[in-house]
Amino acid sequence: MLLLAPAAQARERGLSRLERDTREHLKAMVPLDTTNPPGNEIIVARYIDGKLRDAGIESEIYTSSGTRSSVIARLRGSGAKPPLVLMCHTDVVPADPKEWETPPFEAVEKDGYLYGRGTTDNKSMCAAGLAVLVSLKREGVKLSRDLVLFAQADEESGASYRHIDWLLAKHGDLLNAKFALNEGGNTVWENGKVAEIRIQAAEKEFMDVVLTARGRAGHSSVPRSDNALATLSRAVTRVFEHRFAARLDEVVRTFLQRQQEGAEPELRGAIAEALAVDGQEDLDRAADRLAAVNPEFGAMLRDTITPTMLKAGYKSNVIPAEAEATLNARLLPGRDPEEFIAELKAVIDEPAIEVSFVAPAGPPVGAMPIDTTLYQAARDAAAELAPGARVMPFMAAWTTDAKSLRQRGTIVYGIEPPLSADDGERVHGKNERISLAALDWYARYLKAVVLRVAALDGSAKGNAR
Repeated sequence: MLLLAPAAQARERGLSRLERDTREHLKAMVPLDTTNPPGNEIIVARYIDGKLRDAGIESEIYTSSGTRSSVIARLRGSGAKPPLVLMCHTDVVPADPKEWETPPFEAVEKDGYLYGRGTTDNKSMCAAGLAVLVSLKREGVKLSRDLVLFAQADEESGASYRHIDWLLAKHGDLLNAKFALNEGGNTVWENGKVAEIRIQAAEKEFMDVVLTARGRAGHSSVPRSDNALATLSRAVTRVFEHRFAARLDEVVRTFLQRQQEGAEPELRGAIAEALAVDGQEDLDRAADRLAAVNPEFGAMLRDTITPTMLKAGYKSNVIPAEAEATLNARLLPGRDPEEFIAELKAVIDEPAIEVSFVAPAGPPVGAMPIDTTLYQAARDAAAELAPGARVMPFMAAWTTDAKSLRQRGTIVYGIEPPLSADDGERVHGKNERISLAALDWYARYLKAVVLRVAALDGSAKGNAR
């Protein structure tokens, strides 16, 4: 049990019920070790399911195998509008206790932060979603649409077939929805308040590519022209140095336009150049300049592929017969994987190189529209709870499970709890933490968004707390 100092107890007494519940849930979930692999998500699933059932909310645990389990809960609305899904995931990445200042699977409150694996990725969203559902049920808010909490397992595995694929195949009707909110965005926390809300409306596609070179094995004292390692090295270098054609999608254009506001002169100039160009050649040059100034922004303009793993040889004086490199590709929304691979093969231009890959499941997904009632609700709630904060659509260079629902026709946006730059660097790293004030804000904000998009007129009681 987490014991609070008197000052912390006093601060908690000043919180709303929603804020207290969100903190309580996160502090309870962090010690439940759901490191993936193996996951063991059923322990968090049971916690969430129990709290929902105690509140009188429909909830069920779905297990694909062993302890790989998700929760799907439903707070019923009138059915006048299609459902809204609140997504989160309960598994976490590994944590080495030797690298941490606090035990990673203890919820440690210190200096206004809660430390522990999963505090940001992604149990904080589960805690807030759970607290919001229970709050709406407790207050008797009448809804125009069902509100579904989907606390999923196995998001962190990166495997081609995951628990969500099983779940959608077996129980997909439970997640049929018009809208969903998920991770994947970027809410910027500066000086104790929200400065910027980047709503993820698009994301890149994840795809691993394996290059395999083969040649004659032999003694290292006799160099051979078909040395597999040398062939692979040439191929990897060509791929690494290649720049795919730049593309400026509308979501990225809007994002960059907003980023110009208050940017340092060098970044502002690079963005202005990218927005003003006319023609592919000029856009490619502008994308290069932007990537040099801000690599993350530059990655939004083109497909990328990065060498991540090498495997070859077993002895220093033996030329190996085979060498292998794994490269991780991130494709722009809507990009055809087959076309990408065809271009990659032309760049490699080595007959001795075999290129293998597993295409992403299902068809490519483009950007989400940003003229929807949910997007407007997110903007309006931000104007109320974070006045002055910039709100903008965002394309993530990373990948989430949003695609699995987007392929089914659901409009999914990513809006995450606020993080400072320092907090963001700790995600998937050591000493992961979240500002408790930021967590409180996110719970209020999430409820405010839900009320705007799902409450029947006059039933919200004007209260996002």
